[in-house]
Amino acid sequence: MVLSFFPVALAFLLFVYEYRNYRLIKRAKFLYEKGGVKYYQIESNEDNAITIKSILFGKNVIIIGSDNDKVLAHEEGHLRQPYFTYYFLVLSALGISYNILTIPILLIIYKMMFLHYERDADLYAYRVYNIRYESSAERPIKRIERLKAWIFDTHPPDYIRKEEEYYKKTNILKLFIRDLLS
Repeated sequence: MVLSFFPVALAFLLFVYEYRNYRLIKRAKFLYEKGGVKYYQIESNEDNAITIKSILFGKNVIIIGSDNDKVLAHEEGHLRQPYFTYYFLVLSALGISYNILTIPILLIIYKMMFLHYERDADLYAYRVYNIRYESSAERPIKRIERLKAWIFDTHPPDYIRKEEEYYKKTNILKLFIRDLLS
């Protein structure tokens, strides 16, 4: 009885994810295809990119702003990762089907997975292309500001990503704890 909601929850979560992918691709201008990956561009003043690995749309990279080799090296790291979003969507549908109160736990798991995969893409760009993340961001003095940086950004904070320690085999959780306690 409990898991009878699973197919509905999974269909809803997959629909939301694929609809987001569709909206991004529709908004972008097609540039080229290379190695089975389609590259698109959205005009912006800030250089960034988004990797989309979709069952419906395949592998895509949406370049935001100009075509930047440093950003694309990071995105290449994402292209080599498993389709973790789909694993998480199945886990979420199971959790929500079991008990709706699992949502906060699922959000924590998602954030931890996201930080891991973002760092893994940064490490890939560093190992393969010797590219480190560059930023002028300074570490906030207040702990609450540092906590917000960890929670509300899709990547580890910029001031962490530019440090030497980030590119070593240090656990991301250890970096988080050290940042908050120091």
